[in-house]
Amino acid sequence: MSFFRKLFGGESKVVRNPDRVPEALKQLRPVLDEIGAEAIGCSPENWTNAVLTITCDGQRIDYSLKNHREEQGVASITPRLAQLAEQLYLLMASNGDRWTMAELRYNQDGDVWKFDSNFSYN
Repeated sequence: MSFFRKLFGGESKVVRNPDRVPEALKQLRPVLDEIGAEAIGCSPENWTNAVLTITCDGQRIDYSLKNHREEQGVASITPRLAQLAEQLYLLMASNGDRWTMAELRYNQDGDVWKFDSNFSYN
């Protein structure tokens, strides 16, 4: 069962009443914010796109940080980004959301970075 389905009883991209946001979801936001800042910081300055992929087979967590716009340069995953990826998985798993792959996408639009995510399950 997905995280949003468990929390809201259905898939939701919009939280209609911020006062009714479950505690588990409130805990996710700072982790996702920090992952985004760290992932962008790990990317070359010329990148306008960064895709952090986190996979978990139930025993091991792997990470990759790539550019899907074929922009030059190589990203490096810092120990902090690895720690945050593990923290994200553990936080979501502790709330019953055990995904096998998370894809966190960051796209620059002018001076603003936009975020999108996709979680896959077995």
